[in-house]
Amino acid sequence: MTTRSFVKDHVVPHSPWSRALWRIVPALVPLLLICAGCGSSATLQFRCDSPINGGLLLTVDVVRASEEQAKQIQSLGEKWFYDPMRDSMRERITTVTFPTQDSSGRCIREVTVSPQKKDRYLVVVADYKFQSPDPSRQTVLLPRGEWKGNTVRIAVHDRDLSVETR
Repeated sequence: MTTRSFVKDHVVPHSPWSRALWRIVPALVPLLLICAGCGSSATLQFRCDSPINGGLLLTVDVVRASEEQAKQIQSLGEKWFYDPMRDSMRERITTVTFPTQDSSGRCIREVTVSPQKKDRYLVVVADYKFQSPDPSRQTVLLPRGEWKGNTVRIAVHDRDLSVETR
């Protein structure tokens, strides 16, 4: 026979299994909440041409941003890499670098980005040596619906980026 007691209007069973379950459930709640967002992660697949960036190391930032932040980053362009805003957003940035010579002979990188509630845009910005006449070729804004839960393919060319979502 199992006895029960009332604690704060909840019935707490007294069998060994149920007591163990009541101890485990509070620890599992945060894990379940984290996993609930796992399906909404974006995968960014980078592939680059050879050569890129005039033979120099190329830095690309992937930034989870609000609408206002995304507009600011877009207006900064390549100056983003030297602006104090970049340091203030460090926890929302994933930086990917592309060497002049990849030891594997391939230039491939894959990054997973998990959106947070406030993230409305994904901004991909590259610090090219030679600036393109069209700044949108080096800074790409993706609205949440285009990247959340999707695979985004990013081609890294000598002087610009091209993006494909699917």
